[in-house]
Amino acid sequence: SLLPPVIPWDGASRELIADESDPWLTPAESSGFTKTPSYPETIAWLERLAAASPRIHMETVGVSWEGRELWLVVASATGASTPVGLQAAGKPVLFAQAGIHSGEIDGKDAGLMFLRDLAVGDLAPLLDRASFLFLPVLNVDGHERVSPFSRVNQRGPQTMGWRTNARNLNLNRDYSKLDTPEIRAVVEILQRWQPDLYLDLHVTDGVEKQHDVTWGFNGSHGHSPAIGRWLETRLDPALTEDLEAMGHVPGPHVFVFDRTDLSKGIWAWEGSPRYSDGYGSTRHMATVLVENHSLKPYEQRVLGTRVLLQSTLETLGTHGKELRQATASDRQRHWPELPLGWTRDSEPQDELYDFPAVEQVLTESPISGGTRVQWTGEPVTVPVPLYRTTRPTGKVAPPVAYWIPAAWSDVIERLMAHGVEMETHMQPETVEVEMYRLGEPQYAE
Repeated sequence: SLLPPVIPWDGASRELIADESDPWLTPAESSGFTKTPSYPETIAWLERLAAASPRIHMETVGVSWEGRELWLVVASATGASTPVGLQAAGKPVLFAQAGIHSGEIDGKDAGLMFLRDLAVGDLAPLLDRASFLFLPVLNVDGHERVSPFSRVNQRGPQTMGWRTNARNLNLNRDYSKLDTPEIRAVVEILQRWQPDLYLDLHVTDGVEKQHDVTWGFNGSHGHSPAIGRWLETRLDPALTEDLEAMGHVPGPHVFVFDRTDLSKGIWAWEGSPRYSDGYGSTRHMATVLVENHSLKPYEQRVLGTRVLLQSTLETLGTHGKELRQATASDRQRHWPELPLGWTRDSEPQDELYDFPAVEQVLTESPISGGTRVQWTGEPVTVPVPLYRTTRPTGKVAPPVAYWIPAAWSDVIERLMAHGVEMETHMQPETVEVEMYRLGEPQYAE
């Protein structure tokens, strides 16, 4: 195998796998977590579940460039089929999407298991306290562009989809600009269904570590400080406790400064508004980026996501009122100076972070002539400095309003899609304004 040795794992979350005789065995379970179903197979399984359970409703929310329908699954105690019906129950709403990068498809198969347990299993009481929206595959065109070589540094499934959509656009760079029908569909879901918490389910690569499930969000220093505090004090501890109890190794989504020398430190992720988590923070919606690790076995990753989904819905059902209060506070907040973005702090946090790493050996690569990192599969702990991402890249005093000439219809149309409040002036007017002029761009190295 091209992959390094696997770290042995036998988590308690294996008890969540349905028995082979269960009529609601998911396609991934039936294959022993070696395969993931095609998009038509996925939707057919969900349609069968919806037909069998009054708690499940399905509707299309968009169409891809290659003509595939995007399906949203609604799970609620009342079987709500409209946003009005769902919100009328007064319960908090969790929205989770999978397959924005369709080779990273753990969330889809975990979501099928979770929906099964909510609809016809023993988790139905969870829907008495919170409702669940699920988009099984966002990048539907990329999902059907399958190959065993789509992601050679990922341990399963046997074949997987492609990272980008039919026009080779990366959907998780499109939240601000809305160039793709897939992200436009997501933004419309956020507008119409008004979820309280949004999960974006991924699989990351990078340096090998013991963590199998990691996540990140823009914290209490960001554009949504009250929401950030709720995520830090409510959701983060609950996910950590529940995943550890089921035999997983959870942790923060971080990057290393130098893959050949971990002691130089790590830094925490903080997304800008072109990413899901940064966009959610900017529009004051609790949003969490979930990143499993690609070198962990597919079964382990899917089961970790399955635990995370249940833990999140339980936490939302218990503390959803607090989150709604935090959201309302952030939406009413006025910024005298608005931070334009965030970068890494110049100094690490006070105490070293015990990074659960995997032993690595440095050798010379016979191909590149450079340094090659090889992981042995032996767990080690490396004390490292941890840098937060809380330093503003710049600030601006927000104007009273922005005046957009009618000729810029593409800008106006995108602002309308984002739900930005606007006034339309039907007659020409003379106004005194301060104008932005964009000069020559300077690209990062």
